[in-house]
Amino acid sequence: MKLFFYQAGCSDAARIQFAGDNGKLHNVIIDAGHARTFSRFLLNEIKKLTQDGEHFDAWIVSHIHDDHIGGVLAYIDAVQRGELPHTKLQWLYNSPRTSNDVFHQVQSQSSEAKSIRQGDRLAAYLQQTDQVPARDITTDLLSFHLHELEITILSPAPENLKALHQKYSPENKLPLEREENTFISSAVSKSISDYQIPINSFVYENWTEDNSIENASSISMLTEHRKTKILWLADAWPSVIVASLRKMGYTKENPLDCDLVKVSHHGSSSNNSIELYEMIRCNNFLISADGENKYNLPTKECLVTIILHTQRSGTCHLFFTDDNATLRSIFAVDGDSFFANYDVATHFPPTNTAPVIFEFSDND
Repeated sequence: MKLFFYQAGCSDAARIQFAGDNGKLHNVIIDAGHARTFSRFLLNEIKKLTQDGEHFDAWIVSHIHDDHIGGVLAYIDAVQRGELPHTKLQWLYNSPRTSNDVFHQVQSQSSEAKSIRQGDRLAAYLQQTDQVPARDITTDLLSFHLHELEITILSPAPENLKALHQKYSPENKLPLEREENTFISSAVSKSISDYQIPINSFVYENWTEDNSIENASSISMLTEHRKTKILWLADAWPSVIVASLRKMGYTKENPLDCDLVKVSHHGSSSNNSIELYEMIRCNNFLISADGENKYNLPTKECLVTIILHTQRSGTCHLFFTDDNATLRSIFAVDGDSFFANYDVATHFPPTNTAPVIFEFSDND
């Protein structure tokens, strides 16, 4: 199995490539960043895997924010232009509106497809092409198989999706939130960078969890392929992930062993809790953020939470999808001895266009 994490700035775009039980290579895309992420990376990736005879099986769209769904709409544009063939996929996506609400919302807007808000437009495309998921993607779904890839849904809980549907019900007549507004984001990000705070100065007594209804609706999951386990946290609330892990029998004393954690919400403080990381045993963490965004993500507080509270047996490896002076300065205030003292290593992509790639074999 290989994982590809694309340089998408402060957004999410990834691909899983794995050997199936039919002896062929299969691919699942997870989110797609902004529209520019698709045109820069995923368009050619999809063309290549199609030309190489690989299977393009599924697309998981975690939630409706533009830094996750924007590239998916660019894919729809490419299909409708004839630049890519229409491919019947298994979609894991929760519309922010119920099926009837989507129909009425689309009907009430201009017939020009691009005028439809991004979450509604994807839902309408899935309806028109008969690819709507058979049921809501929530923790009630538990797990399912895609060839040799097993997917266990960790969020959203049914009540999180219900809250999303209530927010965007026809009675409220709200436009879909493309980005978190400043008020919501106050619980998610720092108003200024915390990179100048020494590692031993962080205090967690006043920790506050994210309160975004859209983020709470994120599809997060545990994927298993043979011996390899990957934890994909999307932008989910950590309390929901913790509740799911507990139902699976994991605790601080019996942590989940996994090979990689895709860190929640680009390394936001309020989506990554001590309680969550104390239930995980892992050495490898992927952060999809560039450090040069309006929310100052990733926060150092999140990275310190991972370093100090994850159960591990060796070096804590932090992998970043981007490379710049800002990211490389996160631990500068802690001095040259920081990496040795805390047994931490940071990793950056080899070029300014290369994805971060992980490869796992059955012997790992």
